[in-house]
Amino acid sequence: MIGWYILLGILLLLFLICLIRIQVFAQYTDEVRLSIKILFYELKLLPKPEKPKKKPEKKKKEPKKPKQEPEKKEEEEKEKKPSYLSKLKDKKGLTGIISLFAELAQIAGGALKGIFKHIVIKKMNVGIALNAGDAASTALQYGKLCSAVYPSVNVIAAVTDCKDYNVTLEPIFDDERETEIFADLYAYIRIGFILWHGIVAGVKILIARLKM
Repeated sequence: MIGWYILLGILLLLFLICLIRIQVFAQYTDEVRLSIKILFYELKLLPKPEKPKKKPEKKKKEPKKPKQEPEKKEEEEKEKKPSYLSKLKDKKGLTGIISLFAELAQIAGGALKGIFKHIVIKKMNVGIALNAGDAASTALQYGKLCSAVYPSVNVIAAVTDCKDYNVTLEPIFDDERETEIFADLYAYIRIGFILWHGIVAGVKILIARLKM
C-alpha cells in the first residue's frame, strides 16, 4: 500500500514539473535584450552581464615563452565559430530585426513546428519607422520591409498560440528623423511539451537505428 502512495507522489511531482512554464522575454530598442525565466529564477542571455573585475594577483616570474605560442592562440581563436547568441547580439538595426523574424518564421514552420504550436505568445509588438535617406530609397526599402516582416510575423502568429500581436511599419520622409525600431516579445511554453517531444524524437531515432 505504501508503494502505491510513493508511486502516486512521484506521478504528481512529475505532473507539477510538466506544468512549469519556461518564459521568454525579448526586447529590441538600441540593443537586443533576451532573458529566460523558470519559476523564480531568471537568466539574462543578452546583453551579457559584465564580470566583476578581479584584483590583480602577484604573479610568479615565469620563463619567457617562445614567440610562436601567442600566434597559435590567435589562430585557434579565429577558428572558433561564433555562437548563435553572439551572432544575434551583433545583428543591429533594420537588417538584424528582419533577419531575426525571418529565422523565427523559418524555424516555426519547419522541423520544430510541433513544439512551436505549444508556445503561447502573450505579447508581440513590432514597430519600425523607416528613413532610407531620400524619398525614392525610402519607398523602395519600405516595400522590401513590408514583404519581409508581415509574412514572417503572420507565420509565427499562425503556428503558435498567439494571444496578441501588433505590427506597425511606416515610411519617414522627414530628413530630421532617423529610422526607429522597436520590438517586444513575451512568450512561454510548459516543460511538459518539450519533454514529450524530446521523448517522441528519441523513440523515433531508436526505432530508425533498430531497423538499420
